[in-house]
Amino acid sequence: MTQKKIIPIILCGGSGTRLWPMSREAYPKQFLTLTGEASLLQETVGRSLRLTGAKPEDVVIVTLQSFAPDVKRQLEEVFPGASAHMICEPLARNTAAAVAYAAAYVARVFGDDAIMWVLPSDHHIGSEQALGQAFELAKASAVDDSLVTFGIKPTRPDTGYGYIRLADKIIMDNLTPVAAFVEKPDFATAQEYVNTGEYLWNSGMFVFTAGFVLKQFEIYAADILAAVRTALQGQDQTRPDADAYARIPLNSFDKAIMEKSSAVMVVPCDPDWSDIGSWQSLWDIAPKDAQGNVVQGMVVETDTRNCYIQGQKGRIIACAGVEDLVIVDTGDAILVADRRNTDSLRVLVARLKEAGHHEILRTLHLKN
Repeated sequence: MTQKKIIPIILCGGSGTRLWPMSREAYPKQFLTLTGEASLLQETVGRSLRLTGAKPEDVVIVTLQSFAPDVKRQLEEVFPGASAHMICEPLARNTAAAVAYAAAYVARVFGDDAIMWVLPSDHHIGSEQALGQAFELAKASAVDDSLVTFGIKPTRPDTGYGYIRLADKIIMDNLTPVAAFVEKPDFATAQEYVNTGEYLWNSGMFVFTAGFVLKQFEIYAADILAAVRTALQGQDQTRPDADAYARIPLNSFDKAIMEKSSAVMVVPCDPDWSDIGSWQSLWDIAPKDAQGNVVQGMVVETDTRNCYIQGQKGRIIACAGVEDLVIVDTGDAILVADRRNTDSLRVLVARLKEAGHHEILRTLHLKN
């Protein structure tokens, strides 16, 4: 059998508010260096190349036009040629539109039988080996006309993730049909999910061929695909018509396709994954001192436990007798919050917007 071309698809959007004030609307977390020497975007692209054997010029980046300069700068610094296929949405229309756009582009440029590995640009993976093993299994299923998703074995009853319920049969190795996709639960329900062992976290990573996922759009979300194709009627396939793109129905790929299709498979895996969707999740994966603190920058602390503290050059953050806080100084904003209370930060950012502090939410800062 001829080896099919593998195309990493990197989804590089996001509102940039869950890790405010480090992450901003105009400079969301994928551009930040949070877990290593490179930005999350650079780490994601590098990981996809290592695990697939693809070349930088095979990568397709789906991003917003407003993000394009930062995306190109970061990619060309590390992976020359990786911005060759940067397709730019004029405005965000959720992940169904982004995947349909990417599939239409890949089918046209690389062919219907090209294998797409769809990856969010802002996730953390601690074990490439585990992810690589799962990808090989997903790839084998995708060429047989499947939509494959990666289900993460839960380590705690987390209410911030959607869940996947496994069917009671295994097709090969660990590859399993999906019984149902489940919305984010309350804590008691999440605890029940973890206890049963029948549920996985929904990672937002997918594998399928371009031709097959386009057929699934034609069956289950024809309005979205038709609207995408209308927006791509011009000569430049990397810059859709803005007015036409704005008319694409808003929907997630999960709801538009994955929850409806009968061809969905899941690969359970444990690659030490996090979507870094909160200060709590960033604290979870970061190296800590003996008191459980994550400390960066000019920080002096005593009797301080389980905190995430980040300062800036020229200004000291001093902490005494506190615990379970996130304290972040970005120069133009200071956040002090309970690191475990994600909901309160969401409300705070909404209030900042309502109060008209758009310069705080949109200021570009901390560029890597």
